[in-house]
Amino acid sequence: MEHPKSRLSEKISRSADRFTPSDYLIADYLLRAYPAGLLQNASEIAAKLNINVSTVTRFFPKIGYRNIKAATADFREDIQFLAKSPIDRFRNDDRKSPNRKDAFGKAMELDWSNIQQTFSTIDEETVSNFMDLVGDKSKAIYVLGTRKEFSLAYYFYYQIASFRDNAWLLNPGNLVDRLSRLRPDDLLVVFDFRRYSRIHAKASQYAKDIGGQMVVFADSPITPAAGLADCLFLITTTGLSAFDSYTAAVTLINALISLMIESYGKHFEAKYERLEELFKRFEVFGFQKKFSFSDS
Repeated sequence: MEHPKSRLSEKISRSADRFTPSDYLIADYLLRAYPAGLLQNASEIAAKLNINVSTVTRFFPKIGYRNIKAATADFREDIQFLAKSPIDRFRNDDRKSPNRKDAFGKAMELDWSNIQQTFSTIDEETVSNFMDLVGDKSKAIYVLGTRKEFSLAYYFYYQIASFRDNAWLLNPGNLVDRLSRLRPDDLLVVFDFRRYSRIHAKASQYAKDIGGQMVVFADSPITPAAGLADCLFLITTTGLSAFDSYTAAVTLINALISLMIESYGKHFEAKYERLEELFKRFEVFGFQKKFSFSDS
């Protein structure tokens, strides 16, 4: 099933040659904030963009909707899309299956599109907020992701632990025990992708209830954790198969970690000096005993 956001994007693209400058503002806002923008009425959108209400009202017929209420129908489809299981998506997918040769090219095209859409929604304020939250060494960092999201949570945690000694990885097996250590102003980082685990929602609500702060990586602003976030990154996850793609999420993590190391390089250097000594002592790597890093 095609993502409802893609349908909205196509409608906008087909009509873009008739847009006024204000129309471009509206289109950009609806795509960046999808589907949350469609939860607003024309007055709210106009106030957000500092334009006339009538301009917003005229925009929707230009892209093929009767009015803003008709556009909201795509939001209802989005709810259904986000709730579907992989087997539901597999059975309802009417796209022609790619052959082996095409599959690799199409997967790369989709992932590149996911990355572009993801990065187009990120602004400097969000990145600065992230840097402040994660860079504050007085805050312990707890990272949560279950099922497939656990792979992203582990990768994020492993990278953050390169320069933070007070970072912890949560999973269902130790969730309650670890959360009992979370203090007011500590930071919970949550990866919340469809079909939205209740564990994520409960942990997020607990963190907010005790005064914790939250960074959320999600595929939609309507996820339970997203509504509680102090810092929210929205990630496009359109996949070639019945499964979503997390490539854009990994790319985003790489970019954020690069910024963190650039800003907090001294902490990174100090921790890795200790780690390298331990790597040598325990002969962790196959070539480490024979070659030193100074030889390379």
